[in-house]
Amino acid sequence: MRLRGIRLAPGIRALALCAVMSALLGSALAAEEPEADEPEETVEAEPLPAPLPLRLSQGFTLDLSADWALEDAGDDPGDATDRMRVRVVCRTPACRRTQETCTFVLRQASVAGADDAARLAGLHASPLARYMRLRAVLKSTSAGATIRAALGPARFGPHDWIAVETEAAPRFKSGLFAETVIGGRYFGAICKTCETGEVRHESARAMLGSLRRVERSAAR
Repeated sequence: MRLRGIRLAPGIRALALCAVMSALLGSALAAEEPEADEPEETVEAEPLPAPLPLRLSQGFTLDLSADWALEDAGDDPGDATDRMRVRVVCRTPACRRTQETCTFVLRQASVAGADDAARLAGLHASPLARYMRLRAVLKSTSAGATIRAALGPARFGPHDWIAVETEAAPRFKSGLFAETVIGGRYFGAICKTCETGEVRHESARAMLGSLRRVERSAAR
């Protein structure tokens, strides 16, 4: 091989020939390379339905997620103002296994006390009152039930509560029992589920955290 009259050694000729062949092969592959695929169109997830405000007696309101429904709702699924005891149930396919429910309890009479903190603390201030409360929640759960989380202060949303959790015997529902006082009015919740994991009562806590109360005079 010669370059403009220059004779190359055999080894150099071989190297030069390899370089030329590599360049030609690279050009051929580049010509055959397919065009880049166009980016796939992203599909935005549909927004979850908004929670349904559930109006209760005594001026209380809380938010039900789309998974939950008022039992015996009647014509207005968001109105339970004529009852002092209200039951809501979870309707998702997953709840066919967990069987989650919550019962909300209200009282006609206001709670005595200087303010809501004092009223709440006074609900189970004495050892006898605490004993009776624990006895009641265990009996409501199942025979052989145990205390999972001790009776004491809890915080759901902007309000202070007194709550206790129970662990049910096999094939029974465990419970979350919570009470609060807002504007001098008592609100109690009894939530039960067959779920045994750490996420149990997650929906119940969200509902309780949305609880608020409007005085009737202010609501008019």
